[in-house]
Amino acid sequence: MKNYFFQAAKIFFNPETLLPFIIGTIFLSVLGNALTQILFNVFGTTTIAAVGIAFGSVLIFMFSVWFLAKSLSKIRSPEIDLGKLPPKKHKGLILLVSRDEPCKKAIEYHLPELEYCWLICSSQSLNLAKKLKQDFPKLKIAEPIVVNDIYDPLEFYQEVKKIYNYLPSGWIIEDAIADFTGMTAQGSVGVVLASLSVQSPLQYTPAESFDGQPSGYSLNPIEITLKQQFRRGTN
Repeated sequence: MKNYFFQAAKIFFNPETLLPFIIGTIFLSVLGNALTQILFNVFGTTTIAAVGIAFGSVLIFMFSVWFLAKSLSKIRSPEIDLGKLPPKKHKGLILLVSRDEPCKKAIEYHLPELEYCWLICSSQSLNLAKKLKQDFPKLKIAEPIVVNDIYDPLEFYQEVKKIYNYLPSGWIIEDAIADFTGMTAQGSVGVVLASLSVQSPLQYTPAESFDGQPSGYSLNPIEITLKQQFRRGTN
């Protein structure tokens, strides 16, 4: 809300809107003088009345800025077409846990088909992983997998391979998808390598931006497909 408050305040004092601001100021000055005279007629012309009217005006202005900030916070920019296809909904999801928003977005996208979720986290993001389990009580979520070294891609690789090797009974590799958003670049590399080694699908949950600035929200996941191309040999 704090960022939206400052965005709303900037709209009131934006130099790029100087001409409309001046025109509006002249109109508001006339209107303000009329209202001030009415208020003085109602409350009197004493010093206390003048201070009260001034204080009330400040409160009205602050309320206007707050109301606009609240309105801006509810405005979501439209879904951006990144030219990528979203993944089909899967029964299983492997997540790197670092921020709450992209994790929730990834999980919610695959509902209601999603049955099982694996959370890979660090000691710092363990509490967030536990919170995700609480936020989705109807979803089967394994105990969070805590990596010791978030800068070791091989550790991520081994943990993800274990997940694929011990999928629920009756599942095939394609039933689970891995999301490599979040944590460290080394973690993402480990997840990608492990998924590619078993030819499992991959997805990424991109961040949403508003006027070039991150909004704190995430877009729907996009599927990452790597099609192997073979060059026809010549005899």
